[in-house]
Amino acid sequence: MPILFFMPWVACGEPLDLGVLRLVPYERGVQPGVLNGVAQESLDAILGSYGDPDYYPSESTSKHVLDATLLVWPEDQEGGELEDGLVLRRLAQVQYVAFSALAQRQFFGYSGYCNSDGYQAIAQRFSAGAPGDTAVTRRRRDGHGLHHVGNASVPRFIRPEHVDEGLRLDIDAQLVIALLNVPSGEVKDRIDAAIDAFVKANTDSSAVLERAEMVLMRVAFETLLGSTHQTFDLRERFEHHFRSDLASPPKWQGGALTEKIWRTRWSKNVKRPLDAWVQDFCAGRNAVAHGPSGDQEPTVWPRHNHLLFASRLFPLMVKKVLAENGLYQLSAEDLAFRRGFEAYLAHDVLSRVDANMPELWWSRVERDLLWDIGWADTFAASNENDSS
Repeated sequence: MPILFFMPWVACGEPLDLGVLRLVPYERGVQPGVLNGVAQESLDAILGSYGDPDYYPSESTSKHVLDATLLVWPEDQEGGELEDGLVLRRLAQVQYVAFSALAQRQFFGYSGYCNSDGYQAIAQRFSAGAPGDTAVTRRRRDGHGLHHVGNASVPRFIRPEHVDEGLRLDIDAQLVIALLNVPSGEVKDRIDAAIDAFVKANTDSSAVLERAEMVLMRVAFETLLGSTHQTFDLRERFEHHFRSDLASPPKWQGGALTEKIWRTRWSKNVKRPLDAWVQDFCAGRNAVAHGPSGDQEPTVWPRHNHLLFASRLFPLMVKKVLAENGLYQLSAEDLAFRRGFEAYLAHDVLSRVDANMPELWWSRVERDLLWDIGWADTFAASNENDSS
């Protein structure tokens, strides 16, 4: 049976060529018209099973998605069939799209945010005679089950509430292309497995507990860096990874979480703020992974701070691995964050800078890290205007 790949919850405004992968806009009843021999009517039938929640005064509880993103590969042929192994490899490639969106998302703003569930990819086999019918494979502890989903006038699969309505594709195309071009081998295996754990830790779904996200983020870091499960080994690999970026001698920033506070909790093996954070993060992960084990001193940072910080740090580390392999060029913003991220550790980043103002310490530190870049861009633009 032929198969269609698509992302039902995110809209692609225009075609985007990523080399071995192409993103094509879908608009119900309008475009793309025909895709690899599949007519618009059939595409509408296939995506007709996917919908958005509908609200009062509508009498219906759901409505069809009007916009989505279709995924095609250069070797696709009209009516072509794919082996299961190739389908899984393609879904792994599409996961790079989700990762690149997470890598550049904005926190604590009015726009620019997303989660990995918003970039969920579907690979749906269909029959040319009944494209709206499909069978869904569900996991079971003892194997799997196959459930038939027939054509219907109303959608069967509804956009999760934690995925924003009207989500628009916003990705770092160069990052996706770099990931697609990583040659087979040990580095690719590490990156793919690490990204898979990271994406699963950033769904925003209430079904995935923060406890599980802490475990998944630890897996992501260990896998990317090739670390063992020992905290000392992970700490040393973090130090090696950032050795050319961080200030020497180390600089402890002024803030509520002083050097003394971090060193009091972590009195050994701390040469710089990064060392203290790695140990604090690992302790937080161990607390949720191993269960109660007697009295345990609390971590300096609460769990949510760790997850937020890790979600910023991990993509910067993937980019550096790609850059070291000649596949990606770090931007000025990437370098600013890599060189200055220890400044976050001086604060409870989810607390307010001023009790009477809404700004959080996370946003203040981020703004300060990017300040010099903004001035440099302004200065360069000013010089261009003066010379014209």
